[in-house]
Amino acid sequence: MEMTKEEFLNQIMTRREAEGYVGLSNVAFQYHLRNENIVPCKEFGDGRGKVQLFWKDDLNELKNFLKNP
Repeated sequence: MEMTKEEFLNQIMTRREAEGYVGLSNVAFQYHLRNENIVPCKEFGDGRGKVQLFWKDDLNELKNFLKNP
């Protein structure tokens, strides 16, 4: 079954959206990225222009991990 464009866009988030969704500060989210508790599904660019995208399902797994360390 294929997803519509709208359904697909509802399943991915930018890093800033992901931080808010999970309820973590920029620094705390960066910590979990470094420790590979969350991995972007797509990255492009570098430095301050770097864009990271995350699947909502992966963010839900991180939320569960944070509740039950």
